[in-house]
Amino acid sequence: MKNKIHYIFITAALVLFLYFFFQIYVDTAERLQVVFLDVGQGDSILIQKGTHQILIDGGPSGKTELSKLGEYLPYFDREIEVIILTHPDRDHLAGLVEVARNYKIGKVLSTGAEKDSAAFEEWKELLDYNRIETLEVIRGDEVNFGDSRLKIIFPENPVGSGSGDANNESVVARFDFGESSFLFTGDIESPAEQRILASGENIDVDFLKIAHHGSRFSSSDAFLDAASPEEAIISVGAKNSYGHPTDAVLNALETRGVNILRTDKNGDIEYICEKKVCRHSSN
Repeated sequence: MKNKIHYIFITAALVLFLYFFFQIYVDTAERLQVVFLDVGQGDSILIQKGTHQILIDGGPSGKTELSKLGEYLPYFDREIEVIILTHPDRDHLAGLVEVARNYKIGKVLSTGAEKDSAAFEEWKELLDYNRIETLEVIRGDEVNFGDSRLKIIFPENPVGSGSGDANNESVVARFDFGESSFLFTGDIESPAEQRILASGENIDVDFLKIAHHGSRFSSSDAFLDAASPEEAIISVGAKNSYGHPTDAVLNALETRGVNILRTDKNGDIEYICEKKVCRHSSN
């Protein structure tokens, strides 16, 4: 009798293990996620399929960033294959410092822009100490991610370390999965938007990450018309001191019939991508 009970217990444990393995690994390996993480007044975007990730920026807080990653990454996965730092301002960089302390990083993509700040100096020291491959990207560079593709469309030329306008030298990338497309815009403002439009790059997408948290200096009429998104995502902190997002940007989006999603109101904004289409998950 004892042997029979022992056998039943072992069998049940094995069934549970296989079930959770399927849920955590097999199922998610077939599903791609794009998540705009609610990190407060900053940016952080996670692209994930199974145990492979691209992380774009890390928000202003290491504690918040690690907590958010812990919600989405498989618990046994301690490596992030690609990190993209759009520009070295604290609200995009600071969280990445703790990511570098707690995860193995495959490579880092960024511009050559530097920042005279403690966070940036610590970031550089961690990259050097861990011998993490760092690549400076410009228009035309690509990151293959399974059956999807991330293409850098800005900046058009290498950015010097002494660049005084980090916002307008932000990495801008287009991500395509099947019939769906995203545009990640960092903190670019109207001057950079004009340069992108003049380049002839295709920025007509389904989902647009609104630049610079909805600042009045970004999201010009010409840029919004060219992007013509169905949905706009604004990464912004609740009751922030900058007045982001501005009424001008919200009105411009509403006039165009664009559905607006905001991290300060919606929390994490997750898209599930499968069968060549990405859809916003309301869960």
